[in-house]
Amino acid sequence: MLDRLHTLYDTLIAAIPGSTPREGQRAMLEAIATQLEPARFDDAQAPLRALVVEAGTGVGKTRAYLAAGLLLARERGVKLVVSTSTVALQEQILAKDLPELSRALETPPTVALLKGRGRYLCPVRLDILVDGPTDRPLDLEGPGPEPERLARLRQRWQDGSWNGEKDRLPPEDLAHWGLLAAERSACTARHCPQFNRCPYFDAKRAASKAELLVSNHDLVLASLRNDAGSLPSGERAIYVFDEGHKLPETALAHFGCAATLTERRWMPRLEKALLQAAQALHYPGRGFDGSGSLLNQALDELVRALVQHYGPGAVGEMAEAVEAGQESASRIRLEAGVWPEDLVPLWRQVQQAAARWHALAAELSAWMRELRAEDDSLAEVTTLHVAEIGPPHRRLAELLDLANLMLESGDPAPAKWLDFDVQGGLLRVQAKASPISSAGVLRSQLWGRLRAAVVCSATLQALGRFDYFLRESGLQGEEGVRALAVGSPFDHAAQGRFIVAETRASPKLPAEHTAEVARQLAEDLREVEHGALVLCSSWVQLQGLCAALPASLKRQLRVQGSAPREALLREHRAAVQAGERAVLIGLQTFGEGLDLPGRECEWVFLPKLPFLTPDDPVAQARAEWLEGQGRNPFLEIVVPATGVRLNQWAGRGIRSEADRATIVCYDARLTGTAFGRQLLAGLPPFSRWRRPPGQRELLSVTGSAASPR
Repeated sequence: MLDRLHTLYDTLIAAIPGSTPREGQRAMLEAIATQLEPARFDDAQAPLRALVVEAGTGVGKTRAYLAAGLLLARERGVKLVVSTSTVALQEQILAKDLPELSRALETPPTVALLKGRGRYLCPVRLDILVDGPTDRPLDLEGPGPEPERLARLRQRWQDGSWNGEKDRLPPEDLAHWGLLAAERSACTARHCPQFNRCPYFDAKRAASKAELLVSNHDLVLASLRNDAGSLPSGERAIYVFDEGHKLPETALAHFGCAATLTERRWMPRLEKALLQAAQALHYPGRGFDGSGSLLNQALDELVRALVQHYGPGAVGEMAEAVEAGQESASRIRLEAGVWPEDLVPLWRQVQQAAARWHALAAELSAWMRELRAEDDSLAEVTTLHVAEIGPPHRRLAELLDLANLMLESGDPAPAKWLDFDVQGGLLRVQAKASPISSAGVLRSQLWGRLRAAVVCSATLQALGRFDYFLRESGLQGEEGVRALAVGSPFDHAAQGRFIVAETRASPKLPAEHTAEVARQLAEDLREVEHGALVLCSSWVQLQGLCAALPASLKRQLRVQGSAPREALLREHRAAVQAGERAVLIGLQTFGEGLDLPGRECEWVFLPKLPFLTPDDPVAQARAEWLEGQGRNPFLEIVVPATGVRLNQWAGRGIRSEADRATIVCYDARLTGTAFGRQLLAGLPPFSRWRRPPGQRELLSVTGSAASPR
């Protein structure tokens, strides 16, 4: 196996103009083959074989896992599934990396891209919106899309100039995408008259014939969880999770639940759609009269009790805001995820009413599918009724999932919280719940279903160790799991310097610290000749810095949120190419997965350490649980998570062997605290300097020698 792999690698390098062998790529190739070759795909009880790889920027990890994964998959007669967190990486794999690999192979792989169902058009829903038959179709709650725009969109779909994918639409056509998107609850699958030219099922058909699939983390979790058949089972595929550091976060988001308890316009739509279908098709099953009323009454009682229980505090203030016509918001998080005793029966009442209605609607939908299978002449009418029922039925399913999670206990219990706000003078109550342990979710829903996997990213270690990621991902202690760090080929010490610009104001005093950072940043930006990136930890900080900078510098800023991300990047690159000073300023989405090589990013400025949002209710619930176990959430979770993010943000500066960059962090905790020194030591080996408050001269972090300028 290793000999064939090295031969393929040599052929691949030779086929790519200007490419040279890289030691890190060979190390990844060998590690993947060695770790995954013992995997048993013919045994449903076989344990997982997994390799966790941190491959520093410049290693070329994509080329390595594609070559090793495809060769091993072909040898074992299984598929290779590559899952990413971002569309940008999917496009890079499809447009660049896979064509390179194909040229090096005697038999190029068959490849398919599979996205979530909601990113594909449902042709039936488009027809309903254009042609009727109802006065308020589908899930429409406000002003509908322009009929002319919808008609043009359908024409483009019918003549083939649009392929039915959300990602191929201009922004102006996305405003009502939720009305057009395919969804499971509104789908009759092969019984639909549009089945043979449905974009989603076309993608599934292509995926079934391909040997290499490109997908995303959320779809992988959904497919394996529901056995939906969108992706191959874990027993018949090797899974590669690129951008693997996002898996824990994705898992928590995927299994969380939310519903607005006071927004119920979907309920009469569901009642109407069910009754119309039952009457039109002469449904012999149970009736629906009263089901919606029971749920509506249960929700009324629950909302009333919530307001009474949490007033006259936060909710009481909200009620006063309603009367005064003011806009206001408040959040209540349940300690230890435990509801007061008097509220539990009310949640159970909601759960039971939702479950009863959901079961009745599901029975009708199943009967309609059977009816369609028996009588082809009913294809169009049953499909239209299922499409009408689907969206409000999904809302009912979401409410039921939420009620189930709200009543769940356990150790640890889910995080549970309520958001109250005022919209249009009316009180709105949103209820949300989420697991707090990504490890448990991933162990049960992902790793237990796979036989062979590779998890890779440029940042998986925290503070120089894999412990944090292995614990968060649920892979810690698994016998068949190996972790490997493949160092970047870049000479970080020569190519980059990391400066701790100390401030007198503590970062714990946001207003004072932001004002001082703005003064220092204004001086530092004047040293920028070409491109720079400023990464803020909050919107408040970003807005404060932008407001405090001199007008001459503000004109050179391109601020996240002022235009679409791609437009800002185009403007930034054009300014750099024109010889101007250009500064991008943004948040976490600019600190990860953003590639600005060469002059486009010669400076990276970090106003403070990128701690996670302190008011996140899931993080708060987890910290509370850890403290109850006698553990320290700051050292166990906060510091390692900050270390991963700090490495990601600092890594924006050096993207190739030719890059030179300076990273400046205005947070004295890096040199003045034990945890800060841990974070600093966990960075790539940049040359490290400190700048005392009020000075411009740099001192070595490890001594007092002045730095070269």
